[in-house]
Amino acid sequence: MDFQTSILSRMSGFLYRCRADENYTMLEMTNGIERIFGHPADEIIGNRTRTFTSIMCEEDVPIMDQVVGLALERRTDWTMEYRIRHRDGNFIWVTETGGGVWAENGELLYLEGSIINIESLYQRIDEQTAGMRVTASKTNEILQSLRYLKLLAVNAGIEAARAGMAGSGFAVLAAEMRALANASEEAARAISNAQLKSG
Repeated sequence: MDFQTSILSRMSGFLYRCRADENYTMLEMTNGIERIFGHPADEIIGNRTRTFTSIMCEEDVPIMDQVVGLALERRTDWTMEYRIRHRDGNFIWVTETGGGVWAENGELLYLEGSIINIESLYQRIDEQTAGMRVTASKTNEILQSLRYLKLLAVNAGIEAARAGMAGSGFAVLAAEMRALANASEEAARAISNAQLKSG
């Protein structure tokens, strides 16, 4: 196995060369398209059985058209993320880096690039954000409890004032309850704000 074949066999994705047409008609694809996504290359090359855009998430095709079109206008490469439908029906997030290949006379010959599976990265992000959502939910519960504690402290202070000297000890306790609730609320809000910023 030569160097290029060895590297390509380890790649979690594939390389391509295609026309700059409506379907991004594939001219060449490496076998990672089948190994990672379940679609044999010979079914997609030349649109024999299906087009490349037909295995993309429909919502992502207009975005790709826009990104690729702008890059071609500027004669720069593009990098974008979108979803490819695996042969079994589930979507897989990928990142594509590509660019145009131009003739000496300025004619656009074709597009080429790499498409890499990044689904595991998206799964890790989803797991992290799920944890953040749980923490945020718990923080909100704590804030609700602290508001109730502050209300109790206010009521305790009122009752202590009515009791006069007999309620002086209770007044001190009410003041301490308010101070604790205020300090705890500030800490809980700081945690909540930190979660929002990191999310």
